[in-house]
Amino acid sequence: DWLAIELPPHEQRVQAAEGIRSSLMLPILQGEECIGALSIARRQPGEFSAKEIALLRAFADQAVIAIHNVRLFNETREALERQTATADILQVISASVADPRPVFEKILVSCERLFGGSQLIVFLVGDDGLLHLAAMRGPNPDRSECTRKIFPVPLEGTATEQAIRERRVVTYANVLQDPGVPDGLRRTATLYGENYSLAVAPMIWEGRAIGSIFVGRETLQILDPKEQALLKTFADQAVIAIQNAKMFRETNE
Repeated sequence: DWLAIELPPHEQRVQAAEGIRSSLMLPILQGEECIGALSIARRQPGEFSAKEIALLRAFADQAVIAIHNVRLFNETREALERQTATADILQVISASVADPRPVFEKILVSCERLFGGSQLIVFLVGDDGLLHLAAMRGPNPDRSECTRKIFPVPLEGTATEQAIRERRVVTYANVLQDPGVPDGLRRTATLYGENYSLAVAPMIWEGRAIGSIFVGRETLQILDPKEQALLKTFADQAVIAIQNAKMFRETNE
């Protein structure tokens, strides 16, 4: 089936400028969803034949298959990358029973690679109730050094405190503009003249606050649900490493 339509004025001007006298457009459909269109144009006036329309429809169907294959490939590759990252961290956990710091570093490297994070931090809640910086990774050494000098800080009013209190991954697309951003976080971002999106995954053990993993990136876009789930897995693995080191010390004592 086909339908002849009168083009909008702006498209008429474009086609006239190109010398186009007739055109044919078919939707690229995936189920009931239109995901694109396939169009051809020519400088000769006249209708397209039924064979030409059928051929273009076949090309549109082939385009759907190609797009679907690419999506499947990307999803499979992303799933494999995530599984590999979690397996690599587990391997570091098994090789570093007494010290969780190599695990923290491996987690931050994975966050940088998989999420495109530019500010990557592991925070720990100390016995003093303050928030301590346990590991940090970022492209700006001067900025990192300044950040290290700030800590430890009170836990209250931080994104880590919010993530632990709400027992979920906390995300903001814009730390300077989004409503509900913790005051301390917004003040720090304003102080350094920086704006970024962030995700903070809580680290909790038997109801007790352990810390968090902080991922900030310059692209003002929050992590998608799959990325948030992976970040939560990393946080759980960090807790395992911390508890392993604690049990190792207690056993030695």
